[in-house]
Amino acid sequence: MLQRVVATAAVLLELPVEVLDEAADFEELGVDSLARVELALALEDRYDVELPEEVVAVLATIGDLVDAVLDQLAVLAVAPRYPLSVVSETWNGGPALSYAGRPPTVLDVLDRAVSDDPYRVLFLLPDGTSLMRRDVADLVEGASRRLRAEGLSAGDVVAVAARNGLELAVAQFACARAHLVLCGLNVHQAPSMWAWLVESSGARLVLAQPEFADALPGAKDAAGVLLGASEPWSYDPEVDRPDEAATYCLVHTSGTTGRPKASRVAHRASVHSAMSYAHLLDLRPDDVSAVLFPLYYITAMHAHVLPALLTGGSCLLLPAASPAGYVDALAAHHVTWAYAVPSFWQLVVRRGGLSAKRLPHLRRVGMGGSPWPPGVEAELRELLPHARLYDVYGLSETHSPATMLLDEDFAEHAGTIGRVLPCMQARTDGPPGEPGELQLRGSLVTTGYEGDPEATAAAISPDGWFRTGDVARIDAQGFVTLLDRAKDMVNRGGHKVFSAELERVLRELNGVVDAAVVGVPDVVGEELVAAFLVVDRPVETAVVRRHVRTRLADYAVPRFVHVVAELPRGATGKTDKQALRRAAAEHGRTTDGVMHLL
Repeated sequence: MLQRVVATAAVLLELPVEVLDEAADFEELGVDSLARVELALALEDRYDVELPEEVVAVLATIGDLVDAVLDQLAVLAVAPRYPLSVVSETWNGGPALSYAGRPPTVLDVLDRAVSDDPYRVLFLLPDGTSLMRRDVADLVEGASRRLRAEGLSAGDVVAVAARNGLELAVAQFACARAHLVLCGLNVHQAPSMWAWLVESSGARLVLAQPEFADALPGAKDAAGVLLGASEPWSYDPEVDRPDEAATYCLVHTSGTTGRPKASRVAHRASVHSAMSYAHLLDLRPDDVSAVLFPLYYITAMHAHVLPALLTGGSCLLLPAASPAGYVDALAAHHVTWAYAVPSFWQLVVRRGGLSAKRLPHLRRVGMGGSPWPPGVEAELRELLPHARLYDVYGLSETHSPATMLLDEDFAEHAGTIGRVLPCMQARTDGPPGEPGELQLRGSLVTTGYEGDPEATAAAISPDGWFRTGDVARIDAQGFVTLLDRAKDMVNRGGHKVFSAELERVLRELNGVVDAAVVGVPDVVGEELVAAFLVVDRPVETAVVRRHVRTRLADYAVPRFVHVVAELPRGATGKTDKQALRRAAAEHGRTTDGVMHLL
């Protein structure tokens, strides 16, 4: 009887196979009243839900068994594993909105996922290899034991130089399992920066893939330690669970405004971040997530890996990808959730062969890290009319997200970065509705910067408010408009020129593909405005001057315009404004045909 239910459900509801197989496991129970009660109880236990009394009653009577089971399976297939119930708790010395009933640590997220369904695929690799949850957990267990065998103690730092892939994914959980701290090394940085990161973090052990080993003296083979022999997953929460405030990873800030700081990644904040993504994106068991962001940064773990464990989805681990290669991967693996920096999406739109025909499964597209390039939203909606778009604002210090502009809010609230997540609060230090420094408080905020108490005290108030360094305006509905980085704001004779605002205006011009603005020292007016433009056709300086004066103000008109082939970017895809300031200082007073005086 229940086998027939399963077949009917497959046709009518297109439910995930593992849910249907679960029903098939109860076939031997038969259809008598007692068996139906047992089926209801088994479903409740298996999916950690409480069935409505009326459903149990239907199952326990001569009612329509097929319809009852189908209806409940449909609910179970889409119900979040950890629905959000927000309460107030204490975090970072102040009240923090928090999710009740959450897993305490990332280890508990993995453990519960393995317990729920050990045979569900978690990771997909570009070569076609797939790893089930149990496979990953066993790799983590083996790696954690080998790390401990290196003589490391709780809290010791392990530095890893590896391209995006299985080693880094295992390293995240293995360091947490061994009560160690992972410090991922950006493989695009120079060896001198690696040396500084290793020294400043106090790393006791360095692991590297072969191509990076020569630049890291004494490094051990990453695959040998992290992907060696598996051991049965044996996590015991009563014995092995770390404190939820414990640090299991360090993520270094981008360094576009100075030396990188090591932001602590804490279990409690990671769980809140993952639950926020899972809830707001409405992630489901059949979702496939493309992990393009490097796992040594903050977003990959929190927007992809942990949400997949919470909701039953899987992750495609991509070491790197060209725009066309990225689209190929999305198509080949039926990816449903894709997330990248705006500059990369701009390339994908123009060079990647993006289309709804090739990507019918892609139903969520996210951007984060910097403002959207002009026209990209319209182009994405034209190319992928079935996909929902998301604009995510966050920092390493907020464990990836802080605000999110949902698809349904784009039209009415264009130009904003959405509203804060359910476990966060936002305010500015300016009058209501006026520009001020954006401050955030809640369960996503880091506990501070490792080894830098002064920077921690400067960034996080005693009652938990984190100073982002971004200038923003919050409207009466709670939508946040990001105006500038506080350090990027240009002071022109006492007038504040918000570079992000001016950049948006410059991108409105026909022929301007991208724009960046910095301040140049001036003995008269404190700073002059210098604009760097990427163009695809000649743009007259008089048109630029008139457009800025009309749209903003006379003091915002750029004194210098530098036409460049592309804007310099850091490893995260953000514009490297330090490089632009150096270029402006070096070339700003020349008229050699590249830097034009307006």
